[in-house]
Amino acid sequence: MKLLRLAVVAVGILSAATAFAGEGLLGIQITNGTGDFYSPDDPTGPGYLSAYQSPEIGIGLQYWRLMTQDYAFNVSAGIGFFNEKEQPGDALASNSPDLKYTQSSWNVRVGGDRAVKISDRAIVYFGPGLEMWSGKAKFENFGSGLTPDSYESQNVMRFGISGRVGGAMMLSDAVGFNCQIGRYVGYASAEEKGAKTTWWPSGFQASGGVVFRMP
Repeated sequence: MKLLRLAVVAVGILSAATAFAGEGLLGIQITNGTGDFYSPDDPTGPGYLSAYQSPEIGIGLQYWRLMTQDYAFNVSAGIGFFNEKEQPGDALASNSPDLKYTQSSWNVRVGGDRAVKISDRAIVYFGPGLEMWSGKAKFENFGSGLTPDSYESQNVMRFGISGRVGGAMMLSDAVGFNCQIGRYVGYASAEEKGAKTTWWPSGFQASGGVVFRMP
């Protein structure tokens, strides 16, 4: 479902971006960053929700459209994920289950980059953007006699401002390599069974991949 959503967003990105004049670049990226999630103090009732952060990796699409010789409009969309598996040691019973933790997310970003051409095949860019991110987590076999064995959170919504710096190196007239690093500051919120939590997270973001020049 998330891949289908990403494809729909990507089609919308390309349709909107091609309305602007100038040259374009389409990037297919491997991403990594910081996800914002929560866990309840009591999954069976309306207790408190505690926020936490976890790393994530993912894939994404990114599109630049040059508006002027040194300024590009930029849009991107992607999905993220992370999983952890804990296996019991000798001190526990032989039939003790594996503990599993998984998380998933999606994101959309719109921004503008100042582009500096340093050679015929190399560009450095930097700029701000606005980002919307949403993610949730699932815990399996973490239960005791007082809590369920498995628990899945509701979606966390995060709206933020991000800044990044990166570069693109063209390997030919049509294909190149891109990488970038950045940070975000945002506002996150979550709600479940009447309990609510809000917080102001910040974190690291980076990506790298292949770019294609488009007319």
